[in-house]
Amino acid sequence: MRALRGVLTGGGVGAFFFFSWVIQALWNSILVDQLGLLSVKVNYWQAAALWFLSIIFFAGAGLGASARVHQWWRGH
Repeated sequence: MRALRGVLTGGGVGAFFFFSWVIQALWNSILVDQLGLLSVKVNYWQAAALWFLSIIFFAGAGLGASARVHQWWRGH
């Protein structure tokens, strides 16, 4: 519960939704429109899922996570 409270009070939820929108905009404008590498545009919820998976991956590796999150991830 303390970890959830820290995320909510730190603006983490708002930041998550904002960066999900940024990922969607960058993916669709750079990879699809400009470079033509992929022909699939992602919607907002796909971008949010991609962002969530990257958070899990990098927090598990210890990159980009605060000491509190890293401690919680390792089991105190």
